[in-house]
Amino acid sequence: MIPRTLLLLPLLCLNLHAAEPTNAKEAAEKKAAADKAVAEKFARWKSTLPAEQQAWETLLEQNLGSFYLPIYKAEKVKGRVSSWDYVKDVPGLPRVLLIGDSVSRGYTLATRKALEGSVNLHRAPENCGPAANGLKKLKVWLGSGRWDIIHFNFGIHDRKTPLPDYGKRLEEITLQLKATGARLIWASTTPVAEGGMKDATPADLVARNEAAARIMAKHGVAIDDLYSAMLPHLSQHQPPADVHFREPGYQFLGEQVAASVMKAVPLLKTVNTAAIPMGRLEKDGYDWKARHEAILRLKKEVNPEIVLIGDSITHFWGGQPDGGRMGNRGSETWQSLFGNRRVLNLGFGWDRTQNVLKRLDLGELDGLRPKAVVIHIGTNNTAETVNCRASTPAEIAGGVAAIIGRCRKACPEAKIILMAVFPRGEKAADPKRAMLKEINGLLAAGPAKLPGVTWLDITDKWLKPDGGISRDIMPDFLHPNQKGYAIWADALRPVLPQ
Repeated sequence: MIPRTLLLLPLLCLNLHAAEPTNAKEAAEKKAAADKAVAEKFARWKSTLPAEQQAWETLLEQNLGSFYLPIYKAEKVKGRVSSWDYVKDVPGLPRVLLIGDSVSRGYTLATRKALEGSVNLHRAPENCGPAANGLKKLKVWLGSGRWDIIHFNFGIHDRKTPLPDYGKRLEEITLQLKATGARLIWASTTPVAEGGMKDATPADLVARNEAAARIMAKHGVAIDDLYSAMLPHLSQHQPPADVHFREPGYQFLGEQVAASVMKAVPLLKTVNTAAIPMGRLEKDGYDWKARHEAILRLKKEVNPEIVLIGDSITHFWGGQPDGGRMGNRGSETWQSLFGNRRVLNLGFGWDRTQNVLKRLDLGELDGLRPKAVVIHIGTNNTAETVNCRASTPAEIAGGVAAIIGRCRKACPEAKIILMAVFPRGEKAADPKRAMLKEINGLLAAGPAKLPGVTWLDITDKWLKPDGGISRDIMPDFLHPNQKGYAIWADALRPVLPQ
């Protein structure tokens, strides 16, 4: 006789097998319901947006694909920030486009944060993949707007593309991007540890980076060498058997990309670079960052009644932070004017208006309540160097107006004394004289008329009857000496608050 349990066994097995598709079906139904809920919530959110942003969301829906689109929608319905977020441009700032694959997507948010207030950073509306996809989709990614800078890369997805084909496609992409008029920055493909790619080796990426470097050199495109930057830190930032990076690695890459973008910004002719905050641009006889940090340490201790903002002309006068061997050229007149009053000298050699804006954004005035802020800036903006183009008079006036705005916001009760830019050059016919006259005319008609601003133009006090400048007061026809600073001190004395 067969035991009853054995008779029941086939039935139990049948029931177990029957349960599997039921569970799989239920799981699929739950997922479909969840996806539908996300899609409906996303659609409701999208319907509340301005038309321009709705158009961007539609573009993402058309291009992100079956892998990235659900991820993006889930992020948005949860209120999370995404690398593909719509960017509403801040007027006056450069428009920058990132083109690249998932590694580029990974460092987008870090780059955007590092460049906040300096550029409008956008990214292409998909994981851009190989160069073949770039040729196919470039017009979609570029859209109809004007780009000032384009930072781009194709490489990991081309690791098995024959090098001649890769080079041909990349060169065509480069030519199409150059035709936009934007300044281009090529990003070398980031490294991958041995074994991180099943179908390729690190040597395959190196070969593609070398091919790309030749193409960029041929077409005069700057290179952001992310490969060399990351390579010494690869084991720290890249998980085993992966081409991607941990969050600190993307932060590292984002800072590298931001730095490469900011090298290009001062050379742009499409925006007013005099009004875009920038760190040190030119080398001088001291460390720009160290002087800034010294100010941050000193400012609370000094608790200044008076703050002077400017370039080397202000820096060399005297006061704190001590200018060392480069400063204190007018220490006697400094003492005669200020005596025991608490004064902070925010003059930095080689500074332009954009450098002052950066320093103020980094907090040099934060928490201070001075009675007066004296501003003398703009002469360095007239210089053309390999690091920065010269500004026009109108741009300089715009940069000065932005500085006044920062000062008014940080120190609303302070009297702002705006100096006309001092003359320079030995002869009246010096080419810079006409430009400085135009700058001062624009300052007098614009920023000088802002509320709380006192205009002080002492141009004539620097000049001889023939319009020349004497070495007796400006040995290099730019920087005052002790006698020259006495001229400035005498002019400031009656307008400084007591």
